[in-house]
Amino acid sequence: MPNWCSTAYVIDGDAKEVKQLYELMKGLEERKTPSVENGFGTTWLGCLVDALGKDWNDVRCRGSWNGLEMDGDVLKFSTETAWAPCSETFDLVREAFPNLRYYFQAEETGMEVYETNDEFGTYFSDRFFLDACSPEEEYLSEYFETQEDAFAWLEEKCGEPIKSAEDVKALDERWQSKSEDAFCYLHEFQIVN
Repeated sequence: MPNWCSTAYVIDGDAKEVKQLYELMKGLEERKTPSVENGFGTTWLGCLVDALGKDWNDVRCRGSWNGLEMDGDVLKFSTETAWAPCSETFDLVREAFPNLRYYFQAEETGMEVYETNDEFGTYFSDRFFLDACSPEEEYLSEYFETQEDAFAWLEEKCGEPIKSAEDVKALDERWQSKSEDAFCYLHEFQIVN
């Protein structure tokens, strides 16, 4: 069984093409049965690949989308996919709709995949994710645009100076020595093409 990667997408560009893509995906979503038989249902990414006129066997499309919505002239949705984002699928979308751009932010915690293609923070400005569980079993998680903001937030929450990644690692080690379930990780989103 794979680790599941959660990815948020935003697609913008030519308003007419954005609307056409939305209507295509909405139509697939509303079908009673999937356009291609699969184990994911009507929102399987392979159904989208098939609707774009390509063979889903030739494209990495193991997963499905959810939360499809139009926000003005921008299309937003999320995917749950095996191991990593299914960029090949959205590269096909760009072939079919050449005046569109897609931006994403992906998280797959098992293999520590934290990545985005939104280099300038147009839609996804967060660059760090703090994930922690204190020895008292208080779960803490928050997103930050800068590492310094993450350090300041964690310092306020734990009541001790946090000025560097080494301080976060030292806190993690101290917490783990008190409880095997405790942890403190600061993940950085890598910028990918």
